[in-house]
Amino acid sequence: MKEHRVEIDHLFMFIEPDGPEIDALKRQGLTETYRRAHPGQGTANVCFGFDNLYLELLWLTSEAEARSPAMERTRLWERSQWRRLGTCPFGVAFRGDLASAGVPTWDYRPPYLPSHLPLDMSIQVATDSDDPMQPMLFSFPGSTAPSEWPAERRGRLQTGGGWSQAVGLTLRFPAGTAPSAALLALAAASGLELEQGEGPAYGMALDLMGADGSVTKTLVMPDGLR
Repeated sequence: MKEHRVEIDHLFMFIEPDGPEIDALKRQGLTETYRRAHPGQGTANVCFGFDNLYLELLWLTSEAEARSPAMERTRLWERSQWRRLGTCPFGVAFRGDLASAGVPTWDYRPPYLPSHLPLDMSIQVATDSDDPMQPMLFSFPGSTAPSEWPAERRGRLQTGGGWSQAVGLTLRFPAGTAPSAALLALAAASGLELEQGEGPAYGMALDLMGADGSVTKTLVMPDGLR
C-alpha cells in the first residue's frame, strides 16, 4: 500500500450564518464539538470532530474584514459567495508539509492568532488556491487528530453516534473545471478522491465509519445538508 506523505486534517464548507446545514448534521446524529470566531478574518465556525479529522461549517461574520487587504489572497470572501459567484465553497486542510507533495505555498498568519506566538506558526496555503474556483488547500504546523486533542478542546466527538472516523473523502468538480496541479498532487499523497461532474455544481462526500470498521453513513455536501 502506498505510504501517504500528508493526512487530511479537516474539511470546511461555507454556509450562511448559522445556516440550516448545522441542524441537518444534528438530525443525522452528529454532535457539535466546538464553535470558534476568527476576529480579523471575518469568519466563524462550528466543528464536528471525528477521531481522525473534523468537518468545519464556516460562515462570514464581517465582509469588511474578509475583504481587507490582509485577507485578499485567501479568497475567503469569494468562496463565501459561492451560491452567487459559482466559486468553490470547500477547503481541505492537511497535516504535514505540503512541500513534501511538491506543492508551492505561501505563508498565511491569521489575524486571530495571538501576537506572542512564534512567526513560524503560520498556515501553508497552496498558491493554486489563489483561484477561488479551486478548493482552498492548506496545512497548519503541529496539527494533530481530534482523538489526540486535550480534553478541554476535544469536547464531544462522534463516538456517541456510533462513528469513529470519517473516511473516503470525494471532491466533485463541475463540468468544465479541472482540479489544479496542487490538488492532484495532494490527492495522490493523501488518498483524497476526485471526480468530474456533469453539472455546474461542486460537491463533496464523506463516509462515516463505525467502530467495527464498516461505513454506515455518507454525508453529501452541500445537497445532503439542507
